[in-house]
Amino acid sequence: MPDQTIAKWNALFADPTPQTDLTSATPALYQTSLTSTYFAPPPAVTPTRLQTLTPETEQARTHGLLSSINLLNGLLVTEAEMAKSEGGATWLQSKISGDTREDASGQMLRLGVTGTAGSVRYGILYRSAGQAFINGPDQAMREVWGEWKSGQTTLRSAVGQQWNNVTGDATRTRLGQTYGRLGLAWKSPGLPEFMLTYSNTGIRSSADPLGVAPQRSHTHTLEGALAYTGAAWNARLASAYILGNDLQRRGAENTVRMQTFTAAIRPLNTLTITPTLAYREERQDWSGTRIESPSASVAVQYRHNQRVWLSAAGNYANIHSSDGLIDSQQVGGKGMLAWDLQRSQTWATLLSFEAGYNRLTNNASPSAEVEDISGIIKLILAAH
Repeated sequence: MPDQTIAKWNALFADPTPQTDLTSATPALYQTSLTSTYFAPPPAVTPTRLQTLTPETEQARTHGLLSSINLLNGLLVTEAEMAKSEGGATWLQSKISGDTREDASGQMLRLGVTGTAGSVRYGILYRSAGQAFINGPDQAMREVWGEWKSGQTTLRSAVGQQWNNVTGDATRTRLGQTYGRLGLAWKSPGLPEFMLTYSNTGIRSSADPLGVAPQRSHTHTLEGALAYTGAAWNARLASAYILGNDLQRRGAENTVRMQTFTAAIRPLNTLTITPTLAYREERQDWSGTRIESPSASVAVQYRHNQRVWLSAAGNYANIHSSDGLIDSQQVGGKGMLAWDLQRSQTWATLLSFEAGYNRLTNNASPSAEVEDISGIIKLILAAH
């Protein structure tokens, strides 16, 4: 290609810095970029036997392409992303069977537009991900939002729709949700941050398979939060009140109250402690039942130096109902000690010891109780 053509190609797709038109000295009115995306989620459950470990080349992951266009020096930005899942049990089985067809349920499409006009920002968003897509699976959404900011005050509103069963599987119901949100936030340096949000949500099922009961409900949610960030700690206290109406039961009401406290404490540069406390109470008018769900957890991360670090976490949760049909407790914990044995310009060697414990006690149904202890030693050799 001619040198001028190559220069234009590189200017559009390679260099993220502000561009100038190659044919004149006036600033360019738009910039474009094309980048690849990659995502590999951590495993939800760590196998305890080496025989059940999955090689990294077969683990679930996503690959995709992200295109962005910046118009009028940032006044309007558009994004388009396409990605698909690879790895995992379903993907591996199709490779073994020789099935080379594209699985639409493992693909994701995202489109977004964001505009700026003075103190106002606005945008639209569309995203659709199939059931086999590992990051936010089986959900589609479209949303229009706006935001106004003046000094320490920010006002944001959004309206949109969400639905599952993206591929239209006739054996499963589709649950659609329409919502509207209005939020107010106030933040000033050195003072706590305050947030207040109101949302109105309607849920309705469609294409219900034979034998599946339809769903229709309407909820109002009011949530307030107070957050503060200090030199060596931060904390957030949130409270929510939810009023719901089950339209399938002639508008019968149920109310939910939730309180959550989270914090991160850093007494040392190498130590972080993260506690969480939560309480949820639900009352159902049609049955007269009250369901309570307290929970607590704490996580500790300690890095002795650049080569040795330790992490540990523990959790407790309880749920019980006033009619005695629900009564269970869950206790769990996990710890990990990792050691960077050797690091060079070409190789990194990591050795880790992990152990976990989990126990589920079900007083309403003792046969459903579960208890397990797991442990694993990993030796990881990675090339730079």
